[in-house]
Amino acid sequence: MKLRICRYSISTVTVSLRLISLLLLFCIGLPAAGQQPSQKPTPQKSQKQKKKEEAAKVDTIPLYNGTYVGVDLYGIGSKVLGGDFLSSEISVGVNLKNRFIPTIEFGMGGTDTWNETGIHYKSKMAPFFRIGIDYNTMTKKKEKNSYLYAGLRYAFSSFKYDVSTLPVHDPIWGDNINNPSLEDDYWGGSVPFDHLGMKASVQWIEIVLGVKVRIYKNFNMGWSVRMKYKTSASTGEFGNPWYVPGYGKFKSNNMGITYSLIYKLPL
Repeated sequence: MKLRICRYSISTVTVSLRLISLLLLFCIGLPAAGQQPSQKPTPQKSQKQKKKEEAAKVDTIPLYNGTYVGVDLYGIGSKVLGGDFLSSEISVGVNLKNRFIPTIEFGMGGTDTWNETGIHYKSKMAPFFRIGIDYNTMTKKKEKNSYLYAGLRYAFSSFKYDVSTLPVHDPIWGDNINNPSLEDDYWGGSVPFDHLGMKASVQWIEIVLGVKVRIYKNFNMGWSVRMKYKTSASTGEFGNPWYVPGYGKFKSNNMGITYSLIYKLPL
């Protein structure tokens, strides 16, 4: 009987120890679980951070992004279609950071025409020069060969020109007929004149708005509209030129158009 009581007490102690162990493990586990940090939602990026990231992307664009060589077709085409003057030009632009395009333009222009008052204006093909810069307004676009741009130019031309008028020869009576548009209201009649080789020098600025579009591989087409404002002019004493190479008609301001075929040199 004593043996049974002893066995019973031993088994009771064993069960009690197991229960105490489980309670201790449970109590130890509660603080550990309480110390785990709660997961917070990831905050959205601020506008300032986004701007910094965009600026970093822009900074990864290399400084040099190619050189563009263009030939204007509009001046030649307008003469073929019956215009009063002939003009042609070549442009060279360097793409920096796909944002700024410093540009140099060189061309030739001339005219041989009569105006409505019977005065003959003539100038042989003479040079004109432009220098300036364009700004790519589509910098964030991945396509580097097509963009809309705005620009500014300083331009000048130095040339010679002729101004003359001649009386009309009458084929029936064999004499000369006075030019009624040039008739002197005080003395009567009209006196022909012929002033050759007068010198002129003109400077102006241009505000440019244009677009360049890739058409095939390295070939592009470009259109531009230009507002031209004359800043200074030196002309002959016997009359102003009718046409200024690169500027157009001799007046305070002009609007011009270019339509160019452009080739991007391989990098």
